[in-house]
Amino acid sequence: MTKSSTYYWILSALMSVITFIASYVVVPFGAIPFTLQTLAVILTGLLLPRKYAAVAMLLNAILLFMFKGAFIYSPSFGFIIGFIAAMFFASQNPALEKGWKALTIRAIVMNVIIFLCGLTYMYLALNFLLDSPITWMQTLMSGMIIFLPTDIIKNIVAIYLALVLKKRLVL
Repeated sequence: MTKSSTYYWILSALMSVITFIASYVVVPFGAIPFTLQTLAVILTGLLLPRKYAAVAMLLNAILLFMFKGAFIYSPSFGFIIGFIAAMFFASQNPALEKGWKALTIRAIVMNVIIFLCGLTYMYLALNFLLDSPITWMQTLMSGMIIFLPTDIIKNIVAIYLALVLKKRLVL
């Protein structure tokens, strides 16, 4: 194992723990609560290569399962799946992406993937697993639209932090 791969494994573990801790900042908003978790997820995708970013989000899912209980029946479980899926669209070489334009595009793509996975699972879970019928429009309103203003702010903060951290970390 080379020094750089060890470095990235440590950063993966650190980002998974940061994401897990951010999940405890909760403000309830209906079926899906507002958390700082997505800020940490986007930051992970902007800082780490995709393999390490995906491992970080997988570790985060394991931590969530271990400490917050079985959440497969939760309508928000699709967002956890989306966190992992979004990391496959993280940069292959984040050291080359230093500008805010590239980071903004990457953050938007990751958010779209998170919302696609999360909203699809939310709709299916509420309609078929939990027997709480909901329309697609209600799913969009309660799972995405009300979160867009805070997600925009979290993305701006994540992009800013990524730009600052890329100067200080050896990536």
